[in-house]
Amino acid sequence: WYAGSGEAARIDSSGRLLVGLSSGANTDFGFAPSVQVAGNGASAAMSVQRYVNGAGDPHFALQKSRNGTVGGHTIVQNGDNIGTISFEASDGSSFQATARINAEIDGTPGTADMPGRLVFSTTADGASSPTERMRIDNAGDVTITSTGSLTIPVGTTAERPSSPAQGM
Repeated sequence: WYAGSGEAARIDSSGRLLVGLSSGANTDFGFAPSVQVAGNGASAAMSVQRYVNGAGDPHFALQKSRNGTVGGHTIVQNGDNIGTISFEASDGSSFQATARINAEIDGTPGTADMPGRLVFSTTADGASSPTERMRIDNAGDVTITSTGSLTIPVGTTAERPSSPAQGM
């Protein structure tokens, strides 16, 4: 696709939509995503916008089915990774992960019952891949790994609410 005097976007021979680049770039996971946006200015970004006179918000959905056919539905299983947000930076030759946020199934799923957890990982100095640092499980419990620490600034307190409503 051309806009004005130059190429604005292309769909390559692998079916990837490329905006701002002529060939796909690989992620730290070793694959080239189906949609890629690149550039050297603030416009090298993606946005989701919703214009509504009400409380509705825009959504970015990461969805998974265990069915091997596009559009098919098969229930997921405990421990399945549902989505990953990977933050990657160049080491001079390729992109390497600096941090990740994973959403995973955390229990036995069922009809309209999908227990989940969030796992936050960062890459230590000198390491080559992210390590789990914190997780929020399906009960709302927060766990920080034994190698990390929790810092509470002076003059503040941290208390566990006596009831779920108290913490809201």
